Amino acid sequence: MMNPCKKNDSPAVAISSMLIYLCKSFTYKNQQKRICFMKKIAGFIIILLVAANSWAVAQEGVKLPEWPHEHSDLTPDPALVFGKLPNGFRYILMENSTPKNRISMHLNIQAGSLYEKDDQQGLAHFLEHLAFDGSEHFAPGEMVKFFQKIGMQFGPDANAHTGFDETVYDVLLPDGKQKSLEEGLMILKDYAHGALLLPSEVDRERKVILAEKRTRDSVGYRTYIATVNFEFPETRIPKRMPIGDEKVIETADQKIIKDFYDTWYRPDKMVLIMVGDFDKKLAASLITKEFSGLTAKAPERKVEGLGEVSHQGIKPFYHFEKEAGNTVVGIEVIQKKAPIADSLAHQKQTLIKKIANRIVQDRLDTLLRKPDAPFTSASIGSSRFLHEIEYAEISAQGKPENWEKMLSITEQQLRQAITYGFTEAELSRVKKDLAAAFDNAVKKASTRDSGDLAGDLIRHINSDRVFQSPQQEKDLLSSFVQSLTVKEVSEAFQKDWAPDHRLIMVTGNVNLSGADKTPEEQILFVFDKSKSVAVAKPEDDKAVVFPYLPEPQENGKIVRRTEIADLGIVQIDFENGIRLNLKKTDFEANEVMSSLSFGTGKSGEPENKPGLSELSESLINESGLGALNRDELDRALAGKSTSVSFDVADDSFALDGKTITEELPLMFQLIYAHLKDPAFRQDAYALVMEKYRQKHLSLSQSVNGVMYLEGIRFLAGGDSRFGLQSYDNFKKLSIDDVRNWISDPLKNQVSEISVVGDFDVEKTIELAAKYIGTLPKPSAAAKDSSRLPKFPSGKSLNLSVETQIPKGIVVVAYSTDDIWDISRTRRLNMLASVFSEQMRERIREKLGAAYAAGASNDPSRAYPGYGVFKAFIMVKPEEAEIVAQEAKAIAADMAQKKISADELQRAVDPMLTGIKDMRRKNSYWLYTILRASKDHPQQIEWSRTILNDVASINADDILAMAKKYLDNEKSAMMIIKPKTAGR
Repeated sequence: MMNPCKKNDSPAVAISSMLIYLCKSFTYKNQQKRICFMKKIAGFIIILLVAANSWAVAQEGVKLPEWPHEHSDLTPDPALVFGKLPNGFRYILMENSTPKNRISMHLNIQAGSLYEKDDQQGLAHFLEHLAFDGSEHFAPGEMVKFFQKIGMQFGPDANAHTGFDETVYDVLLPDGKQKSLEEGLMILKDYAHGALLLPSEVDRERKVILAEKRTRDSVGYRTYIATVNFEFPETRIPKRMPIGDEKVIETADQKIIKDFYDTWYRPDKMVLIMVGDFDKKLAASLITKEFSGLTAKAPERKVEGLGEVSHQGIKPFYHFEKEAGNTVVGIEVIQKKAPIADSLAHQKQTLIKKIANRIVQDRLDTLLRKPDAPFTSASIGSSRFLHEIEYAEISAQGKPENWEKMLSITEQQLRQAITYGFTEAELSRVKKDLAAAFDNAVKKASTRDSGDLAGDLIRHINSDRVFQSPQQEKDLLSSFVQSLTVKEVSEAFQKDWAPDHRLIMVTGNVNLSGADKTPEEQILFVFDKSKSVAVAKPEDDKAVVFPYLPEPQENGKIVRRTEIADLGIVQIDFENGIRLNLKKTDFEANEVMSSLSFGTGKSGEPENKPGLSELSESLINESGLGALNRDELDRALAGKSTSVSFDVADDSFALDGKTITEELPLMFQLIYAHLKDPAFRQDAYALVMEKYRQKHLSLSQSVNGVMYLEGIRFLAGGDSRFGLQSYDNFKKLSIDDVRNWISDPLKNQVSEISVVGDFDVEKTIELAAKYIGTLPKPSAAAKDSSRLPKFPSGKSLNLSVETQIPKGIVVVAYSTDDIWDISRTRRLNMLASVFSEQMRERIREKLGAAYAAGASNDPSRAYPGYGVFKAFIMVKPEEAEIVAQEAKAIAADMAQKKISADELQRAVDPMLTGIKDMRRKNSYWLYTILRASKDHPQQIEWSRTILNDVASINADDILAMAKKYLDNEKSAMMIIKPKTAGR
């Protein structure tokens, strides 16, 4: 029988055609019977036509969604291709070549947790998980394997997230060939309309989701939930947290999840984003072919509004978390306003507010570094949330005993800015920074990362904002910024804070209970008292200048120049014994990175000074320079894009620089100033000490933190150079300890500087000759080879943490080796990749016992013979021992049985894809290949062999590594649990 329906017929036409055709297909000898039959068919047609026409209204009668630029006076980036199919499905295409050959694809569903009904809380996120667990083209468990087979890694290359108003699926394709595009689009279509939602997978995945909920539980998250309930009590926001309601998750079945899927995964709610190295015309044709046939499976439901936001007067809020590391105070205003279409006027107003906030932030940063500052960090900001919520906030954090001072200073800083506005010097500084930002964005545009661009596009589309190129933004806004007056910026700030209410918030580890007044009354009292304190008009700080040191009068003599042509590396040896390594690249336009190495680093930390590495790094970075403190240096560098920071690596100290091409001389001047005029300031020391105290307190009250504090040290046999020290030990250290340890290496042990990026080679050699080639000849850094970490073979550590967050950690670890046999190191890394996949399949997917589980091998650069292979799993505390045994069982199986060719391919191919990306990053060449290559010249060869060597890894190699190192008799195990569970 021929099909009478045409391909593009509407449901009504299709039904009519089919039924009429059926009538004609039947012959009746009795005319009366034919008439009777026709009447019945006609009645049936009427019923179906009513239903079909209603369906057509739901499908076709709704106005198709608009792009942001279709109701704006702004023009989108001309590099974008916008497409809209008749069914409402939309797409955006953008060609981009960083990373090379890769395509960042995303299916953006413009529906999230706010679209859930009361009995669906958490199902948007549940559905996101299930989309990976069986679909039209993939049986349960096969989609992730398919990703791996085509060179993608689950997590970094294939992932998803759910928010209040969006669910986004991510696919990072390994190349832009037609076959890859077709496969990527097939996967995205399966997410869109092909998820099977099998009952067996619903039951299995709910365990994983509950494990994720447990993993995300923290003091910070609990504080966030309490705060949102205070800020938005009359809205649906607190009742629609994306992670969902535990009872709903535990009872959800296929039917209720499918209801959400059919209702909201509809073509007019979908936007496909593709950014990368592909042919746009080919992509557009493939998208049209794949997605034109999508239809909504159910009528669209009306989404309830957010609810009301109607704060009035002064409203205090208090939330106590004993396990927090500090106390946070804040002042907010929140209003509900009608959504605003994007426009040039809106962009200008938003930018003015950002400028005002930046000025206040500069003031807060200056206060932070004063000796009597009661807080350790402070911030200010304003924005829109979920289209309708407009807010402004200022906050500070510090010791609980300082909460009153913090609240007072915050209130007074805010009131000072509202009352007196800003100064010309303050505005000038921010204008310089913005001018530099506009220029740098234009220069870097050609090598922006495809994933970053795609993420930015999604944010723009979902917030109804027009995505423009850096050049467009500069052309529209740079002259506007320079024309702004202090009056305009001050008035914009006043407008931000014009609402007649204030939300006064105190959260964290300050206990305000037990006093004569309630916590809320205490907060109001402090706030009212602060308001009675007069604030003065701000004064400009004195002008500062950099550079300030006399420049070297002569250039250092070059004694050897070596060019490694196939790698584009140039090595310059100066007469003073210092080497310059250079690699010019086109990976990141207008980016230059450097690293100057000296001394022994953390490996040389004195045994009687535990924690000195941590203190030294933080103190030097907070101290600025001898002639300019940190705040003065920041002001001197206004409008510049250059920074230098001090780093303590395991095997050396380093001054790491980052700059843009035209500021390369400034980077060398900063490095030179750090070498010649270092600073060790008392106010910086006090700030670092207090930050460390808060950090340690916070870490000591979470299982993750205790792993960081004590677990890492356990795996090194108690070596004090590993993990973080107790605050009692840390506070024994002094400024003199840092000065005595760092000063001589800083002056006399500089051995090498490496520069990678977008620069002129000859000009860089000249700069290095001037600032580095004239330094003193380096003396050898003394290394204590007798003091080595020792793996705790056969030992276990069980730790209990004073926390009410019900989650635990299991670590099963094995001793390996140092990094220098690179073939061994690569095979151990591959073993870790296979091990991670085994844990995903056996612990996450089959047992449902963990959301976060992975394995890694950490070979040492500084300690001969030391390396650790570890499996890390976040667990329900009562299941810790079971999971630990399963991890050991995986190790035992891998040491006894060769993995399959399929398993090997699914590990090797994604790693090769990652290596290709890595080789086009400046950081790889700087930190893995060039830094320390003078002492370890074999690093140069690593870059030549990595692809072929990794591609050659076979199942026998993996088995050999597993047999040699994954010996459960010699393993070490850690289990970290809370002392109590629940609240």
